[in-house]
Amino acid sequence: MFIHRLPSFVPAILPNLIWEKKAVATENKVYFTFDDGPSPEITNFVLEELDKFQAKATFFCIGKNMRSFPDLAQTVHAAGHSLGNHTMNHVNAWKVSHEAYLANKMACDEVFSEMGISSIGFRPPYGRVNRALINQVAVFGPIYMWTLLTGDYNSSLSHVSITKNCLKNIQAGSIIVFHDSQKAYPHLKIILPEFLAYCRDNGFQLSAL
Repeated sequence: MFIHRLPSFVPAILPNLIWEKKAVATENKVYFTFDDGPSPEITNFVLEELDKFQAKATFFCIGKNMRSFPDLAQTVHAAGHSLGNHTMNHVNAWKVSHEAYLANKMACDEVFSEMGISSIGFRPPYGRVNRALINQVAVFGPIYMWTLLTGDYNSSLSHVSITKNCLKNIQAGSIIVFHDSQKAYPHLKIILPEFLAYCRDNGFQLSAL
């Protein structure tokens, strides 16, 4: 069974990672994040939907995609959204050497620097890290994980089950993962407007990390 909400014991095991973002008592913020872009058709769709709701979000970008679509990366930045590092090639930390992983992460940092865009931090692809990598990567900035994983990339899920299981678990401070990728688009084009409307109707402010 696909687990949308993070089990409560996981943040306790890895407390140096950011799993949610507690808001000031007077705020009611939720944080939408989008992994794996930028991707022309899909990222543009996301930007249009966010704009309809005057929402801000965070895009964890793959370096090779930023380099392939630099104008789109700049458009995301110019629209007031934040961008973060998602490695150069969506590398899996459990399948490469420690040194290769760090080099891939740093290569993505170089792309940010070349484009004059500040990265707000790092999100490991697949959420896969180990303690040694956490200790080294955290020196360069925050490592963001998530509170809710929509599973929009998972073709075995229905968009009805995604919204049913996720919306009831949204609360202030939640960090929610979507993907602006071709694989996720069939679900994303349906669920993103529903998530945005739900947050608006329930008084949540959608902010960038």
